[in-house]
Amino acid sequence: MKFKDIFLIPNLITLTRFFSAIFLFLNFSPFDFTPVNLVIIIAIIGLSDSLDGIVARKFNMVSKLGIILDPFTDRAVFLLLIFWVNELMYSWVFYSILLREIFVIIGSLFVLKSQKTVTVSNKGKLGTVFLFILICLFSLNLSILNEFVFYYSIFTIIFYFYVAFEYLYNLIYKSE
Repeated sequence: MKFKDIFLIPNLITLTRFFSAIFLFLNFSPFDFTPVNLVIIIAIIGLSDSLDGIVARKFNMVSKLGIILDPFTDRAVFLLLIFWVNELMYSWVFYSILLREIFVIIGSLFVLKSQKTVTVSNKGKLGTVFLFILICLFSLNLSILNEFVFYYSIFTIIFYFYVAFEYLYNLIYKSE
């Protein structure tokens, strides 16, 4: 890793997302924002999750630092977000997401230790999109959507766990 890699645009995007999220989550409550503004904040966090990788690949700025920094920041910011908005969601959704994230972190540590590689699947990216949509739906807190949000929560959690199990399967049986 090279120190100058910190200043690559994708890594700057990643670091900005990380420190902005920490600042936001430590200094504000979700209740400090209107539901629409809260959804905009969550959407920006979600979109910035992808932006660094897109920029890195498009402009050939992939670095060893970014390969480590991006997934760490993605997990850290997502976990901070989940804790930040946990009062807005069903407790079983919060604990399900938390449990799944613990499994992913353990799997990621195994990948680092064993030096195996597993690529992120499109299903994994889709699962993350489903989760960000779910968090936005909780943030809107529209009573007319209660039943939809309940069933969408079930679907999203099942899909999110399916992706985690597929990731673990690929890690154990199909990794390089």
